[in-house]
Amino acid sequence: MKPTKDKDLANEFDFVEKIDKMQRTAYLRAKGINTGQPIQLDLIFPDTLGKRGDQRFIPNDYARSSLFTARNKSQPRKVLMHEKLFHLHENVALLYTGIELRAEDDEIIWLQILSYGKSVPLGEPFDFSIKDLVRDVHWSKNGRYYDKARECISRLKANEVLALNNKAYGKSGAISLIANYTATNDNEGKPTHYRIWVDPNLIVLFAGNTFTSHRWETYRDLSPVSRRLADYIESHKQPFPLKLEKFREMCGSQDTSLTSWRQTVRKACAEIEEKAIAKWAKLQDDNIYCAKE
Repeated sequence: MKPTKDKDLANEFDFVEKIDKMQRTAYLRAKGINTGQPIQLDLIFPDTLGKRGDQRFIPNDYARSSLFTARNKSQPRKVLMHEKLFHLHENVALLYTGIELRAEDDEIIWLQILSYGKSVPLGEPFDFSIKDLVRDVHWSKNGRYYDKARECISRLKANEVLALNNKAYGKSGAISLIANYTATNDNEGKPTHYRIWVDPNLIVLFAGNTFTSHRWETYRDLSPVSRRLADYIESHKQPFPLKLEKFREMCGSQDTSLTSWRQTVRKACAEIEEKAIAKWAKLQDDNIYCAKE
């Protein structure tokens, strides 16, 4: 009897997988993406050397969630298991497993890695050096930051994000931000060059212009809280007022002092204005108001 049960279970999984694939294919085709040929991100992204300058791109569902936190550096990173992350929209659920990712480093490293692979079909490998990566995120080129970048790559590989949004694309499947990598090492065993694979299902999160673009030379130099505020602002054509507490949850901040958090957000608003990400941004009555034009 057991072999029959195992066969029935395998058939059930095959059926569910086929349904999920059909849902994804129908969604992508409705968004104008030809699923019958290899898909490259640069065919979806706008010109990255246009009037806005060089750009990097992040899915809206990641930009509007607490996937990348802005917690204090002194606080140890959490290890999460199927943790439901905060998202600005209740109909979107992100379940995360892995070491906590942060806006300070993991976010910009991931966006830069995606940029390296944008002209390669999703699922095919692409290469880069650790020195180029550190240079392109505007970190100092020394051993400390090379190690920091290597640690980011390890965290981006060792995670799982399950995005559920039944109103839009249904099940995207569990995605690691880096599907896999291999590396060549120096004499000390530290990776110097990487070959990276990105999950083809990542396209579901970008399809239909459901992504946020950032001016790279500005975005990469922002402080972590300002970077999260930029994610919010840039992911909306006209940002609506954002409650202070919701933004704290979006940042994953554990600052329990309202006075301290207000001060942090005011500094972020000032930085956003200074860097011209918004025409103006201010905190008033515990709401963040901003205008892009």
